[in-house]
Parts: sequence; C-alpha cells; structure tokens
Amino acid sequence: ESKNTILPSSQSKLECYQEILILLWKTLEENPLFLDFILTRCDVCELVVPICYLMYTSRQDASKIGLVHLCTFILLKLSGERSFGVSLNRPFRTKLPCDLPLFSGSHADLVSITLHKMIVNGSYRLVPLYSCFLTVVCNISPYWRSMSLVSSVKLVNLFELFSSPKFLYSGEKAYKHLALLLEIFNNIIQYQYNGNQHLVYAIVRRKDAFGRLASLTLHKAVQQCSKAFPAHLQPEYDADAAEQVAALSIQDVDETGNPIQRADSREDKSSKRADNPAKSWESNEETVVSVGSSVAGVKERFNPSESWLAELRSSLPLETVNRLLQHLVPVVDDMCERQNGVVDETEILEVFKDITMVGLLPVPHAIVIRKYQPNQYTSIWFTAFMWGVVFLRCQQPPIFDLECIQLFQVS
Repeated sequence: ESKNTILPSSQSKLECYQEILILLWKTLEENPLFLDFILTRCDVCELVVPICYLMYTSRQDASKIGLVHLCTFILLKLSGERSFGVSLNRPFRTKLPCDLPLFSGSHADLVSITLHKMIVNGSYRLVPLYSCFLTVVCNISPYWRSMSLVSSVKLVNLFELFSSPKFLYSGEKAYKHLALLLEIFNNIIQYQYNGNQHLVYAIVRRKDAFGRLASLTLHKAVQQCSKAFPAHLQPEYDADAAEQVAALSIQDVDETGNPIQRADSREDKSSKRADNPAKSWESNEETVVSVGSSVAGVKERFNPSESWLAELRSSLPLETVNRLLQHLVPVVDDMCERQNGVVDETEILEVFKDITMVGLLPVPHAIVIRKYQPNQYTSIWFTAFMWGVVFLRCQQPPIFDLECIQLFQVS
C-alpha cells in the first residue's frame, strides 16, 4: 500500500523487513505463548499478506532465496495450528503492487495462488521447498470453506504437472507431491464439500489425469519414463534431491497434537539416518527439505520397478476422488446429452450445490496436520542467514573486516 502513496517525502519501502522477519521467526520458535497470542488476539491475515507479497516478488531473485525460505518456515509454523487455517477464510480485498492473478476469495486463496506461482514460475533453487509449499496448503485445506475458481484451477493444474512423466519419473520419491495434492483434495471433499463446487468441477473436468494415474501399469510406466528421459538426457527436475543437506523436518500429528504412527518401520529409517544423517529424504513421518546446496555428482538414473509401482499405489489416496468422479461424471454427461453439448458452467455448479455425497464417499479420514520440527540443520541455516543479513546491513560504516568474513563455502 505504501508504494501507491502520493504524499510528498513519504517512505515507500521499509528496508528492515528481513530483520523483522528474523525477529518474528525467532520469537515464534522460542516462545509458544507468542504464537498463541498472534493466532488468538491478533489478525493473523495482516501478517500473511506481506509474507505472501515478499515471496511472490522474490521468487526469481537468486539473492533472496534465503528470504523465501524464511517466509516458508513462518507459514509452515503457522499452518500447523487449526486457528490459523480457520482465520484464513476471511475475505481478501487488498490490492498488492504486483502481477498477482485477479481473484475473488479469501486469504487461503492468496496463500494457495502464491505458492502455486513459486512452483511454476520460481527459481530452480526453490525445488527443495516444493514439499513445504504443498504441506502448508495441505494443513489449511480441512478448514477451507470456499475455494475460488482461480485457486481450484491452479491446484488441479499442479496435479497434472506433477503427474506428467517429466515430473513423475524424475526420481523415486517424486510421487510424494501427488500424495500431498490428493490429500488436499480429499480434505476439502470430505470436510468442506459444500461451498467448494469450483474445485469439484475442476476435478471433474480433468478426470483423465486422475484416471491415467489410477490405471498406471509397469509397462506404461517404463514406456513413459524412457520417452520422457532418453538415454542421453538427465532429469532437469531433481525430485529426490538426495545430494542436499537436510534442513527441515515435519512431523505428522492429529488435531489434538498427538503424533501419528505410520506403518513404515522406524527401525529401518533410523538405521538409514545413522548411515547418512545429512542425506535423509522425506518419509511419512518426516519430510526433509534443503535450503540449497551444490550438486556433488551425477544422480543415478531412476527406472520404474514393480516395488516402486506398489509403493506408489499404496501412497496415493485416490479412493475419495475416484468415488467422486464415479458419481458426478455421469451427471455432467447426462446434462450435456440433454442440452446437445451446450451447458453453461454456472448450471453445472448449481447442480453440484444440490448434490449430496453423504453415503457415497469413503468414511472420512482423520485430519493430519504436519507441524514444523526444529533440528540442527535448520538451526545452522538460520544462524548463517541471520549473520549474513547482519554483515550486509553493516557496510556503512564497515564494522567487520571484509577479508575475515566467509558468507558461503564452495565444496
């Protein structure tokens, strides 16, 4: 808003925004009472808008990758609280000085559209944060009362993007992004079906993307993988990011804050971490995300296998979406047939409003919230980022000896 002012001698930009974000993050991390205070006593949406704006405008600036990480950590910390997701349902009416797509919706739509832009039009160095972006949306999805048309289309577009061969076969764990997106859809369908007809209609329109994934066989997977990545090509998108230094862990909890036990063996995972603690990758209990590092070598090429396909099928919760499509696709086809293929979109949305899915969908699953868990890697990264800001802000007059400061190390 300050950039739109015409008052003489007015300050159009607050230069110390990085320091304020660092102070906010450190206070959130160290003082649980402060987190409770801003969620219950303050308008948290006033905090979300500038964070989304900074992320949106910094997505392609290599010098602000650390700032994007910090904003992501703050959103992830906040999204682990139920009251945050509920508060985001407030209407968003602020006009931001950036090329944000026009939409009519809530602050949850602002968060979703911003994070979508970070994925499809952000720096390649933000790839390690993709799981974090989707986790934030997944955490708020059970409380998202009414999703805008823009958000609905963009989320389904993300599903098509991550289910494309270029992404799906870029690494052994690339389907983890699809699992998060499906959980977002399931949360909204199961808990917020009324008011989210735009998302339901977007899913129905892209039914083929879900059908291809549900009917995937090993033969098709091998063919698609070899076509997407010929022998002389390496994947541009590194889904596994196995060479990156772990910097963020996320723990699954239920709505009461109790940790959720998964079927995977903890002994197997703990032994793997003991063998290589700096290269842990995301599991159902822990999603490890890097703050960036250099590639130390050539990544081993991924090839689909029976075990990979079985793991993919067991990890992707497709049943709810499939049940939805089985019931609604015939309804839309019947409408098109009765009106000779000329059906207005608003008519379909009105029909969806009147349809109830009670008794047709699976039993609602438990709401899973993924909370930020601090660890030594995030602590090391945050310390380096904080001192980097201190050093760069203290050039006039120079407080530090420039020859003795090492902001980064080339390995």
